[in-house]
This record gives sequence, structure tokens and C-alpha cells, in this order.
Amino acid sequence: MASNTEQREVAVLVARDDLSMTRASCAAGEQMTKPHLHHEHTDAFYVLEGELTFEIGRETTTVGAGGFVAVPPNIAHSFRNAGAEPARWLTIHAPDAGFAAFISGTAVEWDVSAAG
Repeated sequence: MASNTEQREVAVLVARDDLSMTRASCAAGEQMTKPHLHHEHTDAFYVLEGELTFEIGRETTTVGAGGFVAVPPNIAHSFRNAGAEPARWLTIHAPDAGFAAFISGTAVEWDVSAAG
């Protein structure tokens, strides 16, 4: 499936030191992240619409609307919209560890490392 990045949107809803939350959406077929890991925070996802496919460690899981996935620190993960429809979800980082600043374009550095 071809990617349509024009439909990708991310909005910061909460930006606190102990927690950040974003609302995001993407087109069908879009790869959202390459494999990466966070050293200090849990990365959690609540799917609002559509479905997302997560690679978490060596496991693959597809989650539809109303589904939740939490990735603990130091576990490689990536996700994509492998479905036929656009997807919308909430992402929660606890603690924030610089994620909200990264999304808003003001981060100097934040808690992420490439994996793989």
C-alpha cells in the first residue's frame, strides 16, 4: 500500500514532566516509526479509529478501535497502519522524557534510541 504522509497529524494534548499525551492520525498503509526504544519511559497507545499493527520486541500485534498497547522501557518497537482505512490514536509517554518538546519541534534531545 502506498503511504500518504499528507494525512499524518500529531497534536500535543498534555505536556507535563510526569506524562505527555498526543492525538495522532495517519493514512492507510503508512509506516509511523522505524524500530526504536526508550530508556526511561513507557510508550502507550490507545486506538480511537482504524487499526494499528505494532512490532514489539519479537511480537506482532494488530489493535483496533478501543484497543490498548503499552511498551515498557528498553523494548524495541515500531508501528504502522496496515489497514485499509485511516487510523487515529492517543499516545501516552510516562514520564514525558522530552517527547512533547520533540513533537513540537523544540527538543534538544529526548529519550529515544534506534533499534535493530
